[in-house]
Amino acid sequence: MGEGAVKNLEGEPEEPVEGEDGQPKDTVEQLRKQLQDVTQQKTESEKKAAEYLDRIKRLQADMENIQKITKRQLEAVTSQASERLLLKLLPSLDALRQAVKIANSNDSLPRDEIAMGLKMLQEQLAHVLETEGLEEIPAEGEFLDPQLHEVVSYVETDQKPENSVLEEVRKGYKLNGKVIRASLVVVSKKPRLPEPTEAESG
Repeated sequence: MGEGAVKNLEGEPEEPVEGEDGQPKDTVEQLRKQLQDVTQQKTESEKKAAEYLDRIKRLQADMENIQKITKRQLEAVTSQASERLLLKLLPSLDALRQAVKIANSNDSLPRDEIAMGLKMLQEQLAHVLETEGLEEIPAEGEFLDPQLHEVVSYVETDQKPENSVLEEVRKGYKLNGKVIRASLVVVSKKPRLPEPTEAESG
């Protein structure tokens, strides 16, 4: 028997105290403590997970609210912009109605006066659109730019450099620097060399 063994009053070695399950009491206490620790850690982890889930749900709700507010603000700004533009266009519409009324009346105007009135109406409308950021794309006399011009046909000529815009079929426009419609143009190209005749080839 080992010297370190615990002895009772009679000098007999004491048996280890057993728990209810037959295990030594110290071992049972250790297992019970470990179980308590594991249970406590599990409870804390579940609590933290619940807190994180609640935060995520709140963030999601905040994001949805921000999206709704942004959408409403964008719709309001768009509506105000459309209203402002329409108010600017109404005078041109009024002038067009007046021109149609005059054209349908018995009081015919000289052609030069009609042309002048239409030209003023065009300038008025162009000015309104320019204030909204619309600008014409230069075309005739310019060199072909695929970003700005769309070719509808080519004309052979040696009077202009190749790829010069000879004619603008339809105007192109930019809105705040962005091309929203390319110009339709007719472009020059070098004339083809005449094919050699039989005499020249002989």
